[in-house]
Amino acid sequence: MTTVVLVLLCLAIAGRELYLASDKRLPRAQAELRDLRGQLSELARRHEALKTVVDEATEPAGIPIPPPQPEGPPTEVLDGLEALSGRVERLEKQFGDLSDEVAALDLDRDAQRALARSLDAVEQEVVELRREMLDRLDREEGVVAGVLLSEEGEAEALLADAYERAAAEYGLRPRVRAAYTAAAAGAYRGTVYHLSGRRPEVLAEDLFTFVRGLYDPRDPSALNALLTELAALRGGGVAQFGPFTAVSTQTALVCGVLPEEGTPPAEPWQLVDRIRELPPDRQSDLSWLRSAD
Repeated sequence: MTTVVLVLLCLAIAGRELYLASDKRLPRAQAELRDLRGQLSELARRHEALKTVVDEATEPAGIPIPPPQPEGPPTEVLDGLEALSGRVERLEKQFGDLSDEVAALDLDRDAQRALARSLDAVEQEVVELRREMLDRLDREEGVVAGVLLSEEGEAEALLADAYERAAAEYGLRPRVRAAYTAAAAGAYRGTVYHLSGRRPEVLAEDLFTFVRGLYDPRDPSALNALLTELAALRGGGVAQFGPFTAVSTQTALVCGVLPEEGTPPAEPWQLVDRIRELPPDRQSDLSWLRSAD
């Protein structure tokens, strides 16, 4: 009987210790939760400030503009959009860091759900703010959608550097970068871009004109460097600037101006077939770059 009593006492003491341990963790979790909610409140306040910047950046000043109209948007508007773009980028980074911190916290289920709802709301605000920024940039100076893919992410860093240098060469600036995610992407990974500074149709014609006149594999242009990186891939790759599309497979490298259909890129070999179905004056075969020194 004594043994049974001792066992029961030990179990009671152990249970009490576990309770006290969990009780000590509760204030820490609550403190972390309060701190995190404070950060979320601050983030929401910054969103409101950013919205104000967006409105002020393109708010008509009420002053008539004397003729003739200058080409391009006013410098003040562009400066405001530049500042807004930088702040949106910082906000997106802060949101990503905050999401990582939330994932690392050991909170109870109710607290996790509350935080998840708060983060969802913040994320939606970021998406809407980014969309508004792109809409305004599109009206002012043009926005081009771009895609850069390679099989299993081959040479991803080299391709991204070449892609963005080619974009800069043609007056484009990356405004939004996002990982390419699609059910049909298969083994292909890469980045979806939104780039400002040009109208898609005009840009596509400029890029295609260069490609049609390219004969020297050692051409020093950034666009040729991008095409050379695509040609060097062991697998497939895709680089798009609006309608302009360059596609590399194990046996070919072709470029063309595809009609915009609002659909994500297909597998590279399917894009090659689509390009080869274009009229001769809308496609260019650069497969010789694959064997160039």
